[in-house]
Amino acid sequence: MWKISPEALAYLNKQQIQELTVDQPVTVSGCCIQVSEPPGVRAGEPLWDGLQPGVQVGGGSFAVLEVEGIKLNVPSHLSGLDLTIDLTRFWRREKLVIEGWNLV
Repeated sequence: MWKISPEALAYLNKQQIQELTVDQPVTVSGCCIQVSEPPGVRAGEPLWDGLQPGVQVGGGSFAVLEVEGIKLNVPSHLSGLDLTIDLTRFWRREKLVIEGWNLV
């Protein structure tokens, strides 16, 4: 079940953001290991173009969830995971991130 941390929810309310999209995760394969980077989180609806050549992403469809009154577009194959959208701060920049992601 997806969650939104209190800090992230306060940020979303302050910015008046009502819809988020979790991007498709990028998978990097090597000779003996496969690593999936945590997907990005951004305001708005899913983008269907702009993929880079040679980058493998999983799935193609999105599930629409409602979490804490926020419409959340999540890749369908990730909709059943227990992940949290959180807010990180570096200097004066704030960014939404996924917490609880396993790289391997």
